[in-house]
Amino acid sequence: MTLAMQNGPSLAGQSPAPAPPTAAGTAAPAAAPATGPAPDAGMFWIFIPLILAMFLFSAMASRKQRKQKEKMLGDLKRHDRVVTTGGMIGWVAEVKPDLVVLKVEQGQDVRISFTRDAIAAVLKASSAEGASETQNA
Repeated sequence: MTLAMQNGPSLAGQSPAPAPPTAAGTAAPAAAPATGPAPDAGMFWIFIPLILAMFLFSAMASRKQRKQKEKMLGDLKRHDRVVTTGGMIGWVAEVKPDLVVLKVEQGQDVRISFTRDAIAAVLKASSAEGASETQNA
């Protein structure tokens, strides 16, 4: 075996080669591994506040959207033009505590009941003039 092969890295499954003898005839002690923290350990602590900040902003945004929807549903009244979560567009004919009755066909008296949570958005709020025009039609 040549000297280069003896000093090369050990292969998987083989024991490492012994250290070459020094001039005095004794083997040199192996270098001690570094015991300090891993160089990437500091990056881990940076991500914890970032993740907490993202969670906080997400919670604040969802709370704001929920309040806006509650306000929209609380302000719902007759003759508002609304769209449901399913895409149905109609005019509010009647508002009950847990249901909203929509009039979906202007010429005919087609009415469909939906839960309040099914209302996605108010397209056009009713006005005094709009209410009288839809009653005359």
